[in-house]
Amino acid sequence: MIVPVGNIVLQGIRADAPDFARQVLGCITERIPGFIAQIVNGYLDAEVTEFLGREHYQRRRHVKSKETGTRCSKCHSQERQKFRRDGHYRRNLATCYGQIQVGVPQIECECGGKVRYAFKTISTRQRFWIDVQTFVQIASARGQSYRQIKAELDERLRSSVGLQTLNRQVLPLGSETSGCQVWEKGFAPPVVRVDGIWLTILFETGKVERDQSGRLRPVKRGKRIPILAAQGVWPATGETRLIAWMRADGEDEKSWQTFLEMLWDAGLTPENGLKMLVSDGGLGFEAAYQNIYWSVWRQRCVFHKLKNVARDLKFSSETDRAARKEFSTSFLRSATQIWQAENKTQAVRLYNTFCAAWLEQQPKAIKTLQRDFEATLTFYDALEYAEARGQRWPAHLLRTTSPLERMFREFRRRFRQAVLFYSTTGAQAAAAQLASRFS
Repeated sequence: MIVPVGNIVLQGIRADAPDFARQVLGCITERIPGFIAQIVNGYLDAEVTEFLGREHYQRRRHVKSKETGTRCSKCHSQERQKFRRDGHYRRNLATCYGQIQVGVPQIECECGGKVRYAFKTISTRQRFWIDVQTFVQIASARGQSYRQIKAELDERLRSSVGLQTLNRQVLPLGSETSGCQVWEKGFAPPVVRVDGIWLTILFETGKVERDQSGRLRPVKRGKRIPILAAQGVWPATGETRLIAWMRADGEDEKSWQTFLEMLWDAGLTPENGLKMLVSDGGLGFEAAYQNIYWSVWRQRCVFHKLKNVARDLKFSSETDRAARKEFSTSFLRSATQIWQAENKTQAVRLYNTFCAAWLEQQPKAIKTLQRDFEATLTFYDALEYAEARGQRWPAHLLRTTSPLERMFREFRRRFRQAVLFYSTTGAQAAAAQLASRFS
């Protein structure tokens, strides 16, 4: 069977072959690198045509004189009318479909000097094309190790790719310490969940020691730092996505203040549609919140509140593990009914009844429940606000930061695979990759 594709003819496949489709796929795969090479070569030639201002074989005197930002290496002229094509040089370029050979156009001046033009299609000494760089970054964001990525690329390219080479494709993503989406009036999410996730980075201590080979090496020590994150929620549609992240020094007031200021400067304000922030109740966030977002509702995460209540339950030394677990489950299930109430008035009534029933038996747990309890009922105000505007906001999207915690599972999986990061750049690159997946 013969199939013409432009000036190329595909043949050699029998029509009655049992694996005909697979052979067709193989034929296509073999031809793809050639097609890519043709396209890349075409764009390289087009760049030179635009730079010189004339087509192939067109006389220079027929083109208007114009200075360029590129100069001759010999006479230092920038006049394009003095420049001309000087053939091509061959070089290899790795793509996701295999190695290709491209002809890079050369330009010379009439004096014989070389003109170094910076191509946009491929850069000088670029070994991997942009599709390979994107593949490596996406694979790394999904949690694949460099060795796993190397094995797949080696098979595709039929050559060996170094681990440091792969690392250089990922590290540029770590140039930024934060990322934040900009909002205009009416487009900001009505609800935003905020929280932090911790990872370990090696920092230099300032000391130097000799290793087993006698070489001087800087002494490093692991330090845990958080990535602060904000997740936007559009309750009317159920849409949820990550809208901001920042590498911080801790979850203290100063760090949260910097993060919240970044959100405010990006347009996440009440005027642009923000109505409520949901947090886990950390003291650093609470202080920063009062300084910046004091006019926005604050919802205390119900899940973290119940987690703290469970922590403060007291048992006698004779109570075994199974009995403790059974009691804790029953106790928390009863407490959960408070936030299942239809309105705030009914929730407060259930809260008072629950506290009266358990205060004598579990005083510490009840005091933990009573602490900033009012902040756990803020979502009822949001529900009334939405209802007044003819909207229905599901309560489960407003009460807790649990959806943000579930997103953090992927972050933790990636951070645990790395165990620790040897530089802040690597940690920021990993955070930026993961953030791009959920934004």
